[in-house]
Amino acid sequence: MNFISVTVSAVNDSGTTVRLPGDATVMIPVQPKTLSVGDRATLGIRPEHLRLDRSNPSVNGEVLVVERLGKETYLYIKIAGGETVVVQTDGDNPAIMHDYIPI
Repeated sequence: MNFISVTVSAVNDSGTTVRLPGDATVMIPVQPKTLSVGDRATLGIRPEHLRLDRSNPSVNGEVLVVERLGKETYLYIKIAGGETVVVQTDGDNPAIMHDYIPI
């Protein structure tokens, strides 16, 4: 499980928008009862729910570790702010250490 420090930037009927490290934002379809704009929070994201997406990157990072496990490959990526996230990808993903990739 990835845990990322975020800042709440908007709360409305559609959900909560948070600012990620590196200033990207993402809307989460959850309406917290105790958070308001400007609050710090921790966002939990499973490795299988993150995707590498060159057409619409939200966060960029450097690959620190590539763990090939046959059908799946886990990439350990250092993002802005120094946090490390794990992304589950296809087993044939060509990423190597020190690649700079979009998530």
